[in-house]
Amino acid sequence: MTEIPSLLSLILLPILIPTLACAGVLGSGPWFFDRFKSTLTLNEDSGLSEQGLLWISILSPFLYFLALGAVSWDGYSVSVTSEGLKKFVSISALPLGALSLALPLSVLVSRLHATKQTAKQIKITQQKNNIDLFHSHRKELFSYFSQIGEVEYLDCLTGKFKVHPRVHKIFFTGGPESGIPLINEGAFKNIERELSLARWQLDSIIRDKNPQLTYSFYIANFCSTIYRLSEKLGLPEIYVELAQNSLLVPTKLNDKEEMELLTVGKTTNEAVAAYRYAKDYFHNLCDFAGRKPETIEDDELKYIDVGGKFRTIKAEKVIERLHQNEIQQAISAKA
Repeated sequence: MTEIPSLLSLILLPILIPTLACAGVLGSGPWFFDRFKSTLTLNEDSGLSEQGLLWISILSPFLYFLALGAVSWDGYSVSVTSEGLKKFVSISALPLGALSLALPLSVLVSRLHATKQTAKQIKITQQKNNIDLFHSHRKELFSYFSQIGEVEYLDCLTGKFKVHPRVHKIFFTGGPESGIPLINEGAFKNIERELSLARWQLDSIIRDKNPQLTYSFYIANFCSTIYRLSEKLGLPEIYVELAQNSLLVPTKLNDKEEMELLTVGKTTNEAVAAYRYAKDYFHNLCDFAGRKPETIEDDELKYIDVGGKFRTIKAEKVIERLHQNEIQQAISAKA
């Protein structure tokens, strides 16, 4: 029975002693689990000489050599002769075999550590490349729109086609660490719905399809849609410059508390120009993203997109009439 503790000591102590020593010198964190974990884990942020596994791979074979040698050499004396050397080699096969493991084990640890460092370097390089790709994509968006130049719409609105910084964040997803951003399909579809709605609303107003509802349709629906579009697309030419030439109209909707709503300019030209600028800006954004805009073709509504037919499709200019009558009355009543 006394041989069992000796055998366990022979097996365990040569590995436990270097592990405890390395944990005390090179380990980090609280003792036991954290410290042993840090000792037995290769850390690519530290040099090879600071790796606990390296020293364990060197010291353990050496201690096994001494422990096994103590057993193998028991009963022998030192003899510095040819016969003594032959005898030493013959009885030390196992201790020398254990000692010889130090070199391949240390080389293995070195290779594994180098592999982890290489993997981290590749990851860092990839992250840097992704950041460069992200900012390059953002820079190209600004550069793309800068090539368009200013466009005059119906002599009442100048579209500068400048990119608001938030446009890239809204219409493209992903952070710098992810590389080239992906198209935010939901944001693009939302603008397409808003544009389709604005065109339909503007057509209903210009044609005065439902005279009893035209005023509320203009002030509460169309104007709100255009300003939402301009905010989402980042068009200060509409929500700042054109807004300065617009009127705040006291309005009460569906028995709710009275509020002030802003008109889109004061004329039909300004309303159509605002819609056309928002549409053209969005189509350019789609071109940059490599995405075909989804539009519903309707020959009856083409006059809103191009040309001057909107001026003659109805003899009376409905928006001008609203400003002269209903809007002025609402403002005067508030005053």
